[in-house]
Amino acid sequence: MLRTLFGFLLSLSVMATAFAGDLKTSEASGLLNKSLTELQSMQARFEQWVSDKNQVTLQHVTGAMWVQRPGQFRWDTDEPYPQQIVSDGKTLLIYDKDLEQATRKKLDNQIGNTPALLLSGDPKQIDSSFAVSGYQFDETGELRFDLRPKDKDAMFALLRVHFFQGYLRDMYLEDALGQTTRIEFTQIKKNQKVPASTFELKLEDTVDVIEES
Repeated sequence: MLRTLFGFLLSLSVMATAFAGDLKTSEASGLLNKSLTELQSMQARFEQWVSDKNQVTLQHVTGAMWVQRPGQFRWDTDEPYPQQIVSDGKTLLIYDKDLEQATRKKLDNQIGNTPALLLSGDPKQIDSSFAVSGYQFDETGELRFDLRPKDKDAMFALLRVHFFQGYLRDMYLEDALGQTTRIEFTQIKKNQKVPASTFELKLEDTVDVIEES
């Protein structure tokens, strides 16, 4: 399992149930589509926790992320687990600095496969890839969406995203074995142009590159 986002999540505010109202399925899908469509790019710092089914923390990391439609994203994890996951919209490159090893493969455009593709892919694909439910917090207007992949081979059983005033604040993943990943975003910049060079990763000649089909 990847040690960052794909390994990449729920804040206490997302877990809260007070003042929450269920949204109809069509309303939830529409609001999620609107929230993602309006999020053309995002830059932020993140803090991530991975826990087992008993909620024992297995890993805690920090890092920086960038996403930009269509299909571009980058997740850099800080020490002690330095890793970079980069996509230019066509190719996905996963680079483990400590191992001096990288894996490169064609980007899978099925939005249900990774949370990063949810943020950088086509929002119109959501209904075909996920069963969506939603909640709106009456006092603040915050929105929480639960996405359950229709693909039985998806890497997670539940993806939860939380929007506040149009900003993505946190995400949560749960796999079939009960392991969870929680990410909180800070220093968020929305819809600012991200240089193309951000999504280009130049590797040293000493790095062992594994090509996957």
